[in-house]
Amino acid sequence: MSFPQRLKTLRAEHNMTQLQLGQRMNLSRSTITGYETKHRQPSHEKLADMAEIFGVSVDYLIDGDETLTPLSRTQHERIIDEKFFRLYSQLSVTSKEHALDYLELLKLRDEKQAQERP
Repeated sequence: MSFPQRLKTLRAEHNMTQLQLGQRMNLSRSTITGYETKHRQPSHEKLADMAEIFGVSVDYLIDGDETLTPLSRTQHERIIDEKFFRLYSQLSVTSKEHALDYLELLKLRDEKQAQERP
C-alpha cells in the first residue's frame, strides 16, 4: 500500500474528512487532497504531525510496512519533542523567556507529584 492509500485508509478509520485533517494540521483541504493523489509530498514535520494524529509511526506512513503498530513511548516523546522545538524556534526572545519560566513551573509540579506518590 502506498502513502496516499495509507493516508486515506487512516483518515477513514478515524472518521475524519480531508477538511478535518487539514484543520488539525493547519493545512488546506486541497493540500490533503494532494497528499492523497500523489501530487504532493508532506514535509517530515507534517508526517510527524500525521503520525501523532493517527497514533502510528512515521515509518508506517512512508515505508510500506503493512503492520499498524502503535507508537512506543519513546516514539511519542520524540514526536512531541520535535513539535516543541519547532514551535519554540518560532517564538520571540521574550516569548522564549516566558516559555522557560512556564517549563520551570511544570517541572516543579512534576517533582511535587512524584513526592506525593506512595
